[in-house]
Amino acid sequence: MRTCKAYLSNLAGFFRNQHAMKQLSFYLLTFFTSIAVSAQDATRTILIEPYLQYATQNSIRILWETSDSCSSFITYSPAQANTGSATTHTLQKTGAGKNIMHHIELTGLQPETHYVYRAFSVLPGGDTLASPVSTFQTAVKDSTAFAFAVFSDSQFDAADPGAWGRVSTQAWKERPNFALHAGDLVDLGYMKDDWVNEFFAPAQNLMKRIPIYSIPGNHEHDAAFYYRYMYVPQPYYYSFRYGNAEIFMLDTNQYQEEGTDMYNWLEQALSQSTAYWKLVVHHHPPYSSDEDDFGDTNAEASTLGDDEARGLTSLYDKYGVDIVFYGHIHTYERTWPVLDNKTVNQNGVIYLNVGGAGGRLENPSPVRSWFTNKLSTIHHFGYVAINGNTLQFQAIDESGALFDSFLLTGSRKSKMPAQHTPAAPVATNKRKIFTDTIQVKLQAALPGEIIRYTLNNSEPGKNAPVYKQKIVLDKTSTLKVASFNKFGKSRTNSIHFTKEKAYPAISLTHPQQGLHYRYFTGQMRDNDPDKFLNLPYSWEGTVTQPDFAQIPQRTQYWGAVFEGYIKVPADGYYRFSGHADHILRLDIHDKTLFEELDREINYEGDIYLKAGYHPVKIAYYNSRLNRAFLELYYSGPGIERQAVPAAVWWSEGEF
Repeated sequence: MRTCKAYLSNLAGFFRNQHAMKQLSFYLLTFFTSIAVSAQDATRTILIEPYLQYATQNSIRILWETSDSCSSFITYSPAQANTGSATTHTLQKTGAGKNIMHHIELTGLQPETHYVYRAFSVLPGGDTLASPVSTFQTAVKDSTAFAFAVFSDSQFDAADPGAWGRVSTQAWKERPNFALHAGDLVDLGYMKDDWVNEFFAPAQNLMKRIPIYSIPGNHEHDAAFYYRYMYVPQPYYYSFRYGNAEIFMLDTNQYQEEGTDMYNWLEQALSQSTAYWKLVVHHHPPYSSDEDDFGDTNAEASTLGDDEARGLTSLYDKYGVDIVFYGHIHTYERTWPVLDNKTVNQNGVIYLNVGGAGGRLENPSPVRSWFTNKLSTIHHFGYVAINGNTLQFQAIDESGALFDSFLLTGSRKSKMPAQHTPAAPVATNKRKIFTDTIQVKLQAALPGEIIRYTLNNSEPGKNAPVYKQKIVLDKTSTLKVASFNKFGKSRTNSIHFTKEKAYPAISLTHPQQGLHYRYFTGQMRDNDPDKFLNLPYSWEGTVTQPDFAQIPQRTQYWGAVFEGYIKVPADGYYRFSGHADHILRLDIHDKTLFEELDREINYEGDIYLKAGYHPVKIAYYNSRLNRAFLELYYSGPGIERQAVPAAVWWSEGEF
């Protein structure tokens, strides 16, 4: 609780400032609001202080977390307002249980404007938790100069636990407009303490004043906490404009090869971008001189980076990307300009590994790589300042010392011919299965491009049928599509649609809630769930849902199979997704919806279910020391994506 003395002190300080009178109304508002703040039980606290996410010219998001269920509101005002009164934006957000997130989007704001804000959480008994007063600024206008910080791999290092705090403190001293984070924010993304105490707490002074735009790394484990704490407009990939730049954010834990959803989205988004500067952020390095992640250099040559991420570089070459930021390797590395996997003197893409924000530092290979310009093993962040056609980059270490820099005058896009062949078209259908017929809708990247298609597995040429408004399919089909303009043809995109049966419900004689489980122990040499599914089990029992807290566990090398039924309320298409550390498979009826083989992604599968009970099998295996974790989600008719609740799991009779 802020005291009257504290507020009077703040007010006295502001009276000494030339804008004090203009800000007085805001502080009077927060002062009188604080009178309602009574002494709190020590257990009732703000666990994560308010922090900023996803600023635009007219909006910003403010998030925080409390230990108890509360309703929430924000008071805010322009820092130099002349209106005589502050604006109060109120959003009532109440939930059951503890650890409640509060997420308020402020809209209708003015571009490139400095605001003062404060967050309040009202407990059911009427007591109020209040944050300190802080500030934010909306995104700048397209013609205004701006700057941002870029981090990666801030994850906790037990040998140097203060590194992330030092790096984020130095970044705040530069007063950036915003920050980018290329993943591995924390060490274990499914551990709440990693987020509360090891990520947010050390960087609170930065995060309460500037928004951080992020994508997950492999250490986030695609876990629910990442999406709880970090706002993204859509999972796995998105872009945003800031000033005269567009920044493309990619989750490279996901599949990204040519023809995947991510690849298709990125190609179209890059081709459509009108921004002067094009910047890309993802976690895994297309180019890296790492000592052991991409080959143990004491015994073999390095692969010099992630093969899948390198497959994206042809898009960066074609569409004028200027800089690609990434991490994963806990060091600093800057490449020479690279074009077509060769170093060039000009008009190439610069690749920057900025993976030194806090994690345990790693060493480069003892042999210098062909693309390397600068290497440094040090905790650091990147700083980018843009003014029109000038971009300045600086690498700054944890002490504030500059150790690398370069200057770009003119973007790659401005130096390239404006004409090129089109991006491949995509299907806008989110679902690729159907039970009767499906209407396929295709989308070209730019107006005026002609889409041609085939259904006989041949390449779509200039004589192939022209796509009009839709294509109706009544059987399993592979649709091959390509776009044409006066400069040529796009790559061919192959899209597979599968006709499946509707699965009927099963009648249960004596339904009871819960699942049967069998528990296995033993070390597997490969990632094949079938290797332990048929082994003799150690014990069995019942649980209310697939929850490891309900079963005894070894520290590693164990598995569990949950069997029973899932009850759905209505006929329709259902989408299931799941993620685990480390192997997970979901079967409903005779269909395997997904099988996770130790990749840090959410797997998804669609199925058409009739209302009622359906047989289900969930197989899980853990080989990692004390790292067992499993998440299952579903959506369907009248059901928004959510964790599968315990109430839908059923069994037949007594076991």
